[in-house]
Amino acid sequence: MRILSISGQNIASLAEAFTVDFTAEPLEGAGLFAITGETGAGKSSILDAMCLALYGDAPRLAGGAATDEVPDPSGDTIKARDSRAILRRGAAQGWAEVRFTARNGQDYIARWQARRARDKADGRLQNVSRSLSSAADGKVLASQLSAVNEMIVTQTGFSYEEFRRTVLLAQGDFDAFLRADTNDRAGLLEKVTGTGLYRDVSIRIYDRHDTARRAHDALIQSRSGYRLLSDEERTAMEAESVELTEAHESGIAAARALQTQLDLHTRHTAALRHLTLAEAAEAETIADHTAAAPERAQLLRLDRAAPLRAPWLAVQTSATRLSVATVAVEASRTLASEAVARTAAAKQQSDLADATRAAREAEFKAFGPIWDQAAALDQQILSAATEAAQAEGQAAQAAQDTTGLHIALDALQAEEARHRTTLTETEAALARLSADAALADIWGQVRAQIEDHATAKAAQTAAAGEAARHTETLAGLAQDLATLAAQDQTDRTAEADLDRQSAELATAISAEDAAHPARRAGDLAALSSALADMIRAGADHAAASADLASAKASGEAATTLLATAQGEAARATDDLARAEAQVAALTAPVERADLAASDAAQALRLRLEPDTPCPVCGATDHPTHADAALAALAASLRTDLAAARVASNSARSQLAEALRQQDRATEQAKQAGTDGARAGEKTDAARKLWRDASLRARDLPDCPALPDDPTQAAPLPALAADAAHRQKTEADAQSELARMRQALSDLTAQREKLRNALNAHVTSRETLTAAQAAARNAETLATHDATTAGAQAARLEAALTPVLTALDETGALGDLALSDRLAARVAGVIRLRAARDQSSAALATLVPRIATAASQAEGAAKLAATAAAQAEARKATLLGLQAERAGLLDGEATAPHRTRHNEARKAALAAFDLASAALTTAQTEAAAATARVEGALAEQAQSEQARAGAMAKLDTALVTSDLTAADLDALFAVTPEAIEALRTKMRAFDDAVTSARATLTSRRQDHAAALAAGLPEDPAEAIAEKLAEIDALATARAHRMGAIAAEVQRDAQTRAGLAGLEAEIATARTELDVWAAVNLAAGSRNGDRFTRIAQSITLDVLVGHANHHLTDLNPRYRLRRAADLALQVEDRDMADEPRATRSLSGGERFLVSLALALALSRMGGKGGLAATLFIDEGFGSLDATSLDLAIDALETLQSQGRQVGVISHVEAMKDRIPVRISVRKQGGGKSVVEVGQRV
Repeated sequence: MRILSISGQNIASLAEAFTVDFTAEPLEGAGLFAITGETGAGKSSILDAMCLALYGDAPRLAGGAATDEVPDPSGDTIKARDSRAILRRGAAQGWAEVRFTARNGQDYIARWQARRARDKADGRLQNVSRSLSSAADGKVLASQLSAVNEMIVTQTGFSYEEFRRTVLLAQGDFDAFLRADTNDRAGLLEKVTGTGLYRDVSIRIYDRHDTARRAHDALIQSRSGYRLLSDEERTAMEAESVELTEAHESGIAAARALQTQLDLHTRHTAALRHLTLAEAAEAETIADHTAAAPERAQLLRLDRAAPLRAPWLAVQTSATRLSVATVAVEASRTLASEAVARTAAAKQQSDLADATRAAREAEFKAFGPIWDQAAALDQQILSAATEAAQAEGQAAQAAQDTTGLHIALDALQAEEARHRTTLTETEAALARLSADAALADIWGQVRAQIEDHATAKAAQTAAAGEAARHTETLAGLAQDLATLAAQDQTDRTAEADLDRQSAELATAISAEDAAHPARRAGDLAALSSALADMIRAGADHAAASADLASAKASGEAATTLLATAQGEAARATDDLARAEAQVAALTAPVERADLAASDAAQALRLRLEPDTPCPVCGATDHPTHADAALAALAASLRTDLAAARVASNSARSQLAEALRQQDRATEQAKQAGTDGARAGEKTDAARKLWRDASLRARDLPDCPALPDDPTQAAPLPALAADAAHRQKTEADAQSELARMRQALSDLTAQREKLRNALNAHVTSRETLTAAQAAARNAETLATHDATTAGAQAARLEAALTPVLTALDETGALGDLALSDRLAARVAGVIRLRAARDQSSAALATLVPRIATAASQAEGAAKLAATAAAQAEARKATLLGLQAERAGLLDGEATAPHRTRHNEARKAALAAFDLASAALTTAQTEAAAATARVEGALAEQAQSEQARAGAMAKLDTALVTSDLTAADLDALFAVTPEAIEALRTKMRAFDDAVTSARATLTSRRQDHAAALAAGLPEDPAEAIAEKLAEIDALATARAHRMGAIAAEVQRDAQTRAGLAGLEAEIATARTELDVWAAVNLAAGSRNGDRFTRIAQSITLDVLVGHANHHLTDLNPRYRLRRAADLALQVEDRDMADEPRATRSLSGGERFLVSLALALALSRMGGKGGLAATLFIDEGFGSLDATSLDLAIDALETLQSQGRQVGVISHVEAMKDRIPVRISVRKQGGGKSVVEVGQRV
């Protein structure tokens, strides 16, 4: 990788666009060039531009903390490590561009650009844009940040950190490779080797060895699991499978028959339960219907009251209207009185507000000239106060700045003293700990070797213990094999004895089965069932005949009752008509007689005079002048009317009773017809059941002589008892057969158990044999692992002994706390070195800061004195103006004083306007209130008339009803929703009774059907137990059949897989041995083993090249590789004494670092490193002789086709290097870049 050009604009102090072209003269042919300029001119900014273009980062950004923030001209803050912080202040945009030749030989252009919003100098910073394009055709290859980073790393071969350590040696990073720890140095060396090939090879070796080991272990495990059946075992299993299949099919048929019988029991039980529930539901609904009688009467009263709702509502509405009108009259009169009073008060308020308004206007005009004079003085005081405050603030700030600068100066001086003390103490401590310092340089390797030694010893102990356990396991397996052989012989003897007993029992079963065939018990059971059905049919027929006769008698009685009830209803109807007619004829005369006999009529009659017209009817004849005769007539009429009403009620009651008798007679006749029909159906069903049962019985071989008609069923119980006796005899015989068969089954199960045990013995013997072989193989492997681990521990102990001896830790390798003690010593060295380096770096930066702080403190003190004098002068002027202003307006500010009086004037005017408006409003309201009183009185009169009319209509309507006004109030208080709910409830009771009766009828039919279907002789529990036994036997047979099939299939697969297994195991073992040896030499899980070998060789070559340059640069020292990848120097002036690289002085360390950098540059072509090297500072620590040697060494790189750029302000460097890139200050923080050659 070679840098061809660097370009940019507005990068730090480099404001103008610049281009450094290494393909053009004078840089093209220069192997060595210098980048020169004053301190702070921007020399390093050129290298920052190169890094920004390639990686989007710069060396100067690495010093800040990740969380530090800095202000931006846009008003925002950005992170101190943000690459946009390099953009020059006041610039709206900036960019950096690098053209380079990649590892593939192609030229590329990398570009970085930052800009501000709206291209304004104070605009918000926008996101950085980066791109990578081809230099040949300008095609953009990547523009996303991540994609650009990936392509840059791929084409250059460096990450950003690797680039800084091998190509760009920035300020403070020149000796990065020398100071790098073992892991960082390993990463750089891996890059030098070209690729990560060695790590990949090491990982692949480890993976290949692990794969071979797992394949070998899998084959061994497979071999230990083989077990084969003998020919006799296979034949026995096949015969047993056929026998089990036949038994399984027979069991299925028996289970199906038992399930049919169990279903009959289930149906009968369900029908009986449903019938009981239906009868209970009918009784419950009838009780609910009866209990609802009061609610049904209430509903009837509500229906009779419904036509009276309109006149009742009219009375209620008129009463409410009258009440409202009365209240309105009283309220309107009160409001009218209040309105008159408010009008008088409003007149007084209006007059007072007018007087106040006039006084405020006069006062406001008098203050006008005084306000103008006070306002002018207020403006002068405001300006003077502002100037005084500014002067006082400036004086205070100047004093504060002076104090702060002196405090900062004291802090810097104290920090300098502290760092000098720390530097002296740490250097002395490091000198005392030279052995620990040497350990720190190689600590990574030493710690790994200690851990590996502990791991190896632990592995050796574990392997030895594992081998002993396997030896013990082998002895136990031998004992188990002997025990198994003895048990196998015992089981075979027991199997022969069981075979003999089974043969004897099978002969006995055959003889008993011939004497008592199973068919006979079934025929007798069927005969008993048929006889039971015939007995039940005879009983049902007799009961149905009795029900039919009862139904006929009930029907005849109902017919007679119906005729009687109809005659009584006709007579009651005639009586009711006569009584109603008499009531109607007497009602009007009684009412007229009552009116004539009333007190008012009597008073009028007292005023009648003979031959004078009546004021009511106009007649001159007054026949009712005698009051006593009139009262007697009225009383007689009332007595006749009461008697007529009693007769009417009696006739109505008789009619209702006659109608109820008709209903009962009709219902009784209907029920008699239903009962007769049902009895006929029962008779038919009984005869059908008799015929069916008789046919079933006559078809059986042992059927006795049977009667032909259900009325002749008397002999049947004796026949049923005889059949039951014979059935019991056969059942006992079948029980004995079942017992014998069970015994045979038990013997068969025992024999099967023994056969399974014998098969298990074979399996166990094969398993033990395989386990014996596996244990023997594991014992061999464990012994080999113990030997290998012991050798590894010995090698590591030999390597660690010299190091531990130098540290006074001889013989401590077995100590578990050794690693912690050494780590503590290394940590102490690291802390001391860090403190020393920190103090040294801090001292280098503190000297210029202290000088600057002292200068700033002195200038700040002078500025503070001047500012204090100006503040006193401004204050005196302000006090004079304030004294003059205090005599006006009693010192009150002009604006508040004027505003207060103006607000008072406006408030008085507003109060007057409000009072006038209130007077007008009060007058209007008084007139309106008077009009409302008159309207309320008229409404009250109309309401009284409407109420009287409504009450008269309601009284008229109540005359024809048995309800009173109080009854209407109570009835109409019930809401329509409640009435509808009550009506629905009554309807629901009626529907529930109807539904319950229909359900009961259906359930009786279902129960009769279940009885007609018949029941098995055996109870449901016995049938369920038999069915469960059959299912259990079927399940056991199915499991056994599956086990036999699986065993046969496994045996076949085992025979097929065993072929060629031993040959595969031998081949796998040979391959495992080969890869185990290779893995021991170069394989590891993370690839470190082979990688460290390659890195060690590369470091040896690198040290050789560096020593070649050191011979010229500083012959006193030579580099050498210590343990692992650590570096040390040999001091030739001190008899080649090894020293840590950190013990070198600044100039010595620079020369050694330069030698390493040149060596890396020389090896760049081999590992893809850059052909261009930049060195930023470091030469200031060299004397003149060392400087000449360094320049000579850098110039030798030109012959290798390399370029080296040196950034330095050392004058001798400038004189020795003719080609220069000059960075020159222009003022205002700007610099320009110029490329030239010294003539």
